[in-house]
Amino acid sequence: MTPDQHEAVTTALFAFWTARSDAAAAQQAKGNVDVGGRSGVTAGGHMDQIARLLAGVAVAAGAPAEAVYYKAPTGDPNKRDKIAHRYTLPSYFRPTKSYDVVVYDTLGEPCVIVELKSQSGSYSNNANNRAEEAIGNAVDLQRALDEGLVPGDPWTGYVFLIEDDDISRASGGAKDSAAFPRDPIFADWTYQSRVRLLCQRLVEDEHYVAAWAVTTSRPECAGEKICPVILQQARLDKEAAKKGWPTPERLPHEHRFDWSEMSQDTGFVQFTASMTARIRAAYPQGPGATAAEQLALPGA
Repeated sequence: MTPDQHEAVTTALFAFWTARSDAAAAQQAKGNVDVGGRSGVTAGGHMDQIARLLAGVAVAAGAPAEAVYYKAPTGDPNKRDKIAHRYTLPSYFRPTKSYDVVVYDTLGEPCVIVELKSQSGSYSNNANNRAEEAIGNAVDLQRALDEGLVPGDPWTGYVFLIEDDDISRASGGAKDSAAFPRDPIFADWTYQSRVRLLCQRLVEDEHYVAAWAVTTSRPECAGEKICPVILQQARLDKEAAKKGWPTPERLPHEHRFDWSEMSQDTGFVQFTASMTARIRAAYPQGPGATAAEQLALPGA
């Protein structure tokens, strides 16, 4: 990964957290308080900077800016009004599906379609849901392509961002019950390893052409209802009080933003290289410097 790429990814992932915080504050100001950290998600927009990052990659690869449609974040100078229908495509098992980035070729057909997903907290409730969504969306899109509802032969990409914390890193699942023996790879897993495996198998089974799996940590504490350190400390204190033990030592409690990828096979470089190749096939001459400069993103 080049320094420019690293800086661009860092900026987009940090914005993921600030957008969540801003959205949660706005929801609370309106009196809409979701359980746990959902208010930062249900308000929307937390993945928009990542969509913008990938839109910039598309323009740098040769697509004209006017052929790239994405859910632009607030303050984006390239934000266009009334374009939602351009990143909303017909479906087979439902009427339509809105994607996060859609790039059109010179024939007006989608040549790139990207789906973005994230998971922060509530892992046990949402881990299986995310897998089901990814598989279902991929099957739905393929059937829409087969039926001619969506024209062309687009490159498809899947991005999964999961929070890096003590819970997502913890081993689990050793005691999961099932009617028959499970895949040995699930004998002991973490939520992060499940994301990596999901992305790898989605590509191996050709549900998507490429996937990017990334984990990132919060720059600040999420509060007593979400923070795994606070929750663990509360459990230890409660158990000690119940059994008459001395007050437990305070657990280290600090938060620092960072990010990492789970494997090269599902990394940003591999993902964007694959996407770039598809766009260059659609736009072999490139858009020229003017169009590339419109997004003004690193590498554009």
